[in-house]
Amino acid sequence: MNSPVLQAFPAFRLRPPADGSASAEVVDANDLVVGQVDAAGGAYRGRVGTDVGPRRTDAPRAAEDVGVFHIALHATADAEHQPYSSVFEARAALSPIPLQRQEIVDSAARAYFFHALRQPHVAAILDGLEAIVREHDASGTRGGCLRVVRLLDQVREPARALLSDATGDEREWMAFPLARLLAFTELVTARLGATASKPPSDLDGPFPDPHTADRALATAFRTYRDVQAGVRALPSLPTSALHTLGALDAAAAQLPSGPCAKNRADCRAAASALDELAAAARNVEASATAAEVRTLALELSAIATDTSARLEATALLLEDASRHGSVRTILTTLHDAELGPETDAGTRSLLVDDSEAGPIRRTDNGRWTGPGITDPYRSPEGAAAALINTFRDRQATDRTRA
Repeated sequence: MNSPVLQAFPAFRLRPPADGSASAEVVDANDLVVGQVDAAGGAYRGRVGTDVGPRRTDAPRAAEDVGVFHIALHATADAEHQPYSSVFEARAALSPIPLQRQEIVDSAARAYFFHALRQPHVAAILDGLEAIVREHDASGTRGGCLRVVRLLDQVREPARALLSDATGDEREWMAFPLARLLAFTELVTARLGATASKPPSDLDGPFPDPHTADRALATAFRTYRDVQAGVRALPSLPTSALHTLGALDAAAAQLPSGPCAKNRADCRAAASALDELAAAARNVEASATAAEVRTLALELSAIATDTSARLEATALLLEDASRHGSVRTILTTLHDAELGPETDAGTRSLLVDDSEAGPIRRTDNGRWTGPGITDPYRSPEGAAAALINTFRDRQATDRTRA
């Protein structure tokens, strides 16, 4: 029997009914039934237990609603814990979450009437969604990805509590909007966590353009403001807390107020300021007694450290730009190749068309070289681009001879 995979949720399949009157079943990767699709009057509705989705014009869409309910109630499958392939993909996946705000507001108005926006869980959800809007660009570093994960928790926790508590008419109105919000946040949370652990190429190494660097710096500054607000909200501030907060404020004041990656000097100046900010954040984390402040300070330290490392890598790439023509030329050359992570021996593999064109290796003075390179490059990307060009030239020569 043909059981098509659900396009929106590949971990689930729609199993057609055995006869014309029975409900179709939605099954998971282990062939276990997770819900049903009921047909009546030319419309379809997904159902999980007593919860039902909206009326749909086709069975696959109703089956996806079953997937929404299942993920909301039981979290994601291991197969969905894959890192995003790019920062663009991560941001695109995050975009639908704030768009659920109006549906939550409208459904809450029907469920709770005039008290909707004062319902504690609803208010917390809306506050969390506002934070997600502010941090849409935060996923430009590994630390930034983890910041978004923490903020997503501020949406997930009240949404899950409200879904658990709602009964009767309240649940009828709120179940599907909450489930859809939870499904989106569960999927993005799982994949952002994996992305932070195994970052794609545009989340590690040099920034691909100055604007991306500026957005990462802005994320660090917003995180600093959160730490500052968290410390000042404490009921009492001991002398040690005042001292570490003063040092943090002083470090933040040294951050660039404008573009931070227009040239090598700007990159290195911003990286140095971020290193100071990271050190001050670690001191706040070590001296704070409030768990929330420690969490924020640790988050700031990670974001500042990641952004500094990427700015340093950008400075090195800029130093190699003249040898290849421009930074864009280097990054374009690397686009169809795979540059592996650095090993303990200081080497990085370089695959071009599934063939090893490297490896490149770090020299004793911190530069990068590889087969045929007589003048080492400052950046691994510069060395890799040189080997890729040699590889392509050799391919072209072989084709001409053939």
